[in-house]
Amino acid sequence: MPFPAASLLGRLSERTREEFLAVGVSESKPPNVTLIKQGELDSSALLLLHGSVKVQATDPGGERALLAIRVAGDLLGEMAALDVGPRSATVISCTDIFYKRMTRAELRNFLARHPDAAIEVASMLSERLRWADRRRIEHGRPASVRVARVLVDLCESYGTRTGSRWDLGVPMTREELASIAGIKLSTAEKIIRNFQQDGLVSGRYRGIVVLDMERLRRQAEIA
Repeated sequence: MPFPAASLLGRLSERTREEFLAVGVSESKPPNVTLIKQGELDSSALLLLHGSVKVQATDPGGERALLAIRVAGDLLGEMAALDVGPRSATVISCTDIFYKRMTRAELRNFLARHPDAAIEVASMLSERLRWADRRRIEHGRPASVRVARVLVDLCESYGTRTGSRWDLGVPMTREELASIAGIKLSTAEKIIRNFQQDGLVSGRYRGIVVLDMERLRRQAEIA
């Protein structure tokens, strides 16, 4: 079963990956099911094997923000499984999904037996922190640059490339795109319309395809 190279399972050796796939209990869910709820004390981790999910959080004022998307090969809920404390975010399926649910002890025991996997998990956590840091730092940049950077990051991390086209492959509304970029919905809609007119992207309400990644990277001010 192939997994994206950027995902945790995609980084592991075949032997380590096969042993990881044997950990935990298999489960499946349809779209729009809450798998992990912000604030709860459950300490299990989920290893996503098929489909995609969205990670979101609600602030004290009740505002909900999309933080990230995760795809097959990604580990979910690892912070609560590796440390004690409540869930920091909510995870919701956005397609049919299949995954392995493992207890804190199962995950810790596996990582103790496989230092190579432990290193990749640490690397994954570091990258997720850098992603969050970039989103905060970019708040001072023009909204069009922020949207372009989010699209570049998402497509290059999780998208599928066919020739010069990059398909994000995950249902994402304009409202969710605005949330992850930290801008108003009306602003995001205007920017996407401009990108479409310029031939940078195409797509329907719940999907985006990047048509010209090189130009989009220039729009994102990425060297």
